[in-house]
Amino acid sequence: MKITSVSDSDLREAVVAFLEMLEGEGDPGLSENKHMHLGGTHDVVERVAHTDDGSIAGYAQAAWHRAVNGGYGHWALELAVAPDFRETSLPSDLAAAVVEAVGDAAMTLWAHTSYVAGMANDWGWRRTRALLEMTCALPVSCDGAAAAGITFSTFRRGLDEEAWVVANNLAFAGHPENGALTIADLEARIRQPWFDPNGFFLAWDGDQLAGSCWTKVHGDGRGEIYIIGVVPRWERVGLGRALICRGLNYLSREKNATAALLYVEGDNDRATTVYEKVGFTVARRISAFSRPRDTATGPSVR
Repeated sequence: MKITSVSDSDLREAVVAFLEMLEGEGDPGLSENKHMHLGGTHDVVERVAHTDDGSIAGYAQAAWHRAVNGGYGHWALELAVAPDFRETSLPSDLAAAVVEAVGDAAMTLWAHTSYVAGMANDWGWRRTRALLEMTCALPVSCDGAAAAGITFSTFRRGLDEEAWVVANNLAFAGHPENGALTIADLEARIRQPWFDPNGFFLAWDGDQLAGSCWTKVHGDGRGEIYIIGVVPRWERVGLGRALICRGLNYLSREKNATAALLYVEGDNDRATTVYEKVGFTVARRISAFSRPRDTATGPSVR
């Protein structure tokens, strides 16, 4: 078995095909964020494992997340390994190659599958976070009323980018991945083939963006509440429910989706309660394991 970096477009295409194959077999593989970073940038470290005949047996990626609110940044690591190699040393060898490359910076390992969680436990890493995948059948009976003075629009390219980034980072203040998004991060998502501005809802109080609900339709027809957030000063007035109802009704009525999903932090009880009241239930729990390190110097790749 040989472990190398992703150094050319042909290899990138092969990795994409490998991940699509796993996902087609029901393996969640990697998060969307990792898919968008596949191919390498200055703040991404990738390793791919090849068998003797050159086929891909596994892929691992760590992406650097900037510090939020004066805290420390961290690397977020994910990996996907072909079924025939999950009970071998390959998952550990592949992950270790990425860990060695980034050095001693803080790192979080996201375990989408049990074999990755088992590896993290074997390494002695601490389970520090959980992400809940929640699902519901569509349509739902959902007609959340907006707070007085709130108006709604859909996202306008070239006009709403800055306002959305500011509002999103306020809504997710302190969140280690979503609390420091940039215009470039937003544009990377807008460039995805699934992007639809008609399903990207903004809630305004005058000229102030109070919250948003961004929807997505997957290739299998499922809808997703992709990003939903309310700026703190407009919390607890029913705006979150009004936004999610708008998103779910759009997915059902305009996109003919019969099921929806979303992701929420495992300790965000208030948001989880809102989602449960409109019909969502927990379908899967994704665990994160952390290896704390001093990260004051930022990302440093060996």
